[in-house]
Amino acid sequence: MHRHSATRGLCVLGLLAAAVLWAPGCARREVGIEPRLGRLAGLPAAEADARADAIRRDPIGYLRKVADNCRALEEYTLTFTRQERRGLFKLLYGPERITCWFRRQPFSIRMKWLDPEVKYGESTYVEGQNGNKVRFVPRPGLFGLPPRITAVDLQTPVTWGEAKYPLTTFGLERLMERTLRTMEAADEDVVVTYQGLMALSGSERIVHHLRLEYSPTRNKVPIQDLYIDVETDLPAATVLKYPSGRLDAAYLYEDLDRNVTLTDEDFLLEAERERGEATAEHAAHAP
Repeated sequence: MHRHSATRGLCVLGLLAAAVLWAPGCARREVGIEPRLGRLAGLPAAEADARADAIRRDPIGYLRKVADNCRALEEYTLTFTRQERRGLFKLLYGPERITCWFRRQPFSIRMKWLDPEVKYGESTYVEGQNGNKVRFVPRPGLFGLPPRITAVDLQTPVTWGEAKYPLTTFGLERLMERTLRTMEAADEDVVVTYQGLMALSGSERIVHHLRLEYSPTRNKVPIQDLYIDVETDLPAATVLKYPSGRLDAAYLYEDLDRNVTLTDEDFLLEAERERGEATAEHAAHAP
């Protein structure tokens, strides 16, 4: 058990990741995270045990190492699942499965929702472009018309309860940096413990489980469970809970692909690309 220094309460992370799905009967539940002992996919058990012992001795140092790994990522794609309590009445929304594109320079994020019943279609943001606004397209259009592209301020989706945090909080690096800043600001009000090697249910992913516990008198959501992939030492999931154990937010990162080359076109909405192709085709056939 390690205590760490700070004076601020828990600043809940932006868009991290956790595993959530629909349980039978349409009841919502968090995907189970269960112990997996002995056999570890892709890693000898002895080596995994040695890594676990090192993290147990210095969990905070390990979190800093994970943050350094995230800073080394220039661009990637992944599948993101989120479930979060948001809006004026703090209702629990999701789970939502989203394909995401990330680029460090210029800071760029595009999201495409995968579930057909979700009202969202796509959103995209490129720092310094389009008035620094988020552009998005809903899945259905008004009165059955094709959906139109809309640009809004970064804070607008949060204000209207469409997201818990601004789009600019998304990304593995920003997740870890906010985790460390919050932890370092908490002084003696945070306890960081290594909970052991676990398996994400329904997959072969083996993760290190670290728990950050803040003072419940200063933090409404004082518990953060953070899961780090054993093979990559990158974040796999996080779950944020009230003292009662009630879920505040859960996020999961899957299918991370670091071997991609992303261009400006990757951060255009599909509707924008189609419009561009139509314009180019019209110009090609112009007299």
